[in-house]
Order: sequence, then structure tokens, then C-alpha cells
Amino acid sequence: MTNDAVRVEGLSFSYGRTPVLRDVSLSIQRGCIACFTGPNGGGKSTLLRLILGLLKPQAGQISVLGTTPEAASMRIGYMPQQVQFDPRFPITVMQIVLMGRLRGNRPGFYSRQDRFIASTCLEEVDLANFANTPFSHLSGGQKQRVLIARALAVQPEMLLLDEPTAMVDNHIEARLLEQLRTLHARMTIVLVSHDMHFLQQLVQVGFHVNGTVQPAQQGCCHG
Repeated sequence: MTNDAVRVEGLSFSYGRTPVLRDVSLSIQRGCIACFTGPNGGGKSTLLRLILGLLKPQAGQISVLGTTPEAASMRIGYMPQQVQFDPRFPITVMQIVLMGRLRGNRPGFYSRQDRFIASTCLEEVDLANFANTPFSHLSGGQKQRVLIARALAVQPEMLLLDEPTAMVDNHIEARLLEQLRTLHARMTIVLVSHDMHFLQQLVQVGFHVNGTVQPAQQGCCHG
């Protein structure tokens, strides 16, 4: 089995006629904490979506957890940069986290095991007491942690986080840093962030993304 969690070779992607990524090659080893950083519009979030199999490259290849992005998708937890929920829609924190257990289930039809896993994930992000709270009532930092819990409910081998420190204060950022260090003991973590102070305390290697990818430092990942 390859030791690469992610391997990208000669990847290019465009939105219509607008090129976003050109001839990207990189590898991220299993067990690594890696980050994509760079300017807005440089292709960071697009690269995450390609790894997830939500987008397909126009050129090049991507291998994720030893297989295709589509085949690996059920083994990946993903926290997007923004999630829009109508505040008038009465969805609770627990219902958000249970979305990570869908896996072909119809919403509302979850097993006892699904509910146990969702509860455990809420405990892991210190929000167990908010299970029945409407999601719209939470602060920005609490919403971020609920979305991380939803990603963990997949029971992933790899966790992808897009701007996890957006909308959080310094106290919440410190707690998130501690939680990600704990999670790293059992999974590969890849994140997108502009927060250099946060990244310097957590990340083992970074990639600067601006149409192409350049390694920001050497470590357990290679560009």
C-alpha cells in the first residue's frame, strides 16, 4: 500500500476558459498535517474539491488514499468554508452532525449506532450540551465546531478543513488547535487557511497555491 494520502500529478483545472490550476504535482503522506495557503482566487478551495472528487481535472491525475477521489470520498471528512442554512429552518445541532452519517440513509432514518457516533463527535468538540439547540442560535465559532463534528461523524481516515479559523476568536482558535492536534493522532489532516499564526503552531508542511503549487517547507509532504 502506498504511504501517500494524496498524490497529484500534472493536474490542471479551469472554470470555463479561466484557468485556475496549471500542471500541479504534489504528494501528502498519510499521518501528515498539511496546509494550502495563498491569495484569494489562487485555487486552494478548488484543489480541495478536486481531492474530494466534487470536481474533475481537465488534465493530470489524482490519487486519494490509494484510489480515485470518488472511491475515497466515504473515507474523508470535509468541513467547507461556508455552509448556508436558512435561520428560519428549525434544524438542530444533532441533526447537522447526523448528516455525516447519511451514507445512503434517508434523512431521519438513523441507527442507534449512528446517533451514538454523532453524540461522541459532539463530545469531542465540547458541544454535547448543545445537541438539541437550533444551529442558527450558535455563535460563529460554535458553528465551525459543529461542522467539524459532522466531518468526524464520517469516521474518516482523512480530514479536509477549508478556513477552519474563520469567524472564531483567539480563545476558540486555541481550543481548535488543541482538538486538531488530538485528531492528528488517528488521521491525516489537510486544511486551507490564511491564518499564518495558527498554521505555524500546527502544520508540518505547507503548500503555496497560486495557480501552481510550490512547497513552503519540507516535511512529511512533498511538492
